[in-house]
Amino acid sequence: MFEYRIEIRDAVLSYLNVEFPEFDIQEEEDKESYCFRLTSQSDSHFIRVMHSATESSKASEIGLQLEQYAVASTMRGLGDFPVVVTEQGCIFGSP
Repeated sequence: MFEYRIEIRDAVLSYLNVEFPEFDIQEEEDKESYCFRLTSQSDSHFIRVMHSATESSKASEIGLQLEQYAVASTMRGLGDFPVVVTEQGCIFGSP
């Protein structure tokens, strides 16, 4: 299970690096989710991907899943307001 979570975390991080190449991305530890704070000189974003949202996914499917949930555009639209990805999709705030 631990190795699976690392693969999923890496897939989420890869998606964020592609979508936000100019941002510094820092992981924040959380027991129930993959959390990342993204910062640049003028913007910041926070995303929390719940473990439950990725339980039935392979690491290779995560980028497409996040794309289908419109995660990057939601993050850009909300600025520094937290974005949370659940099994239902992309929501705002913290569950």
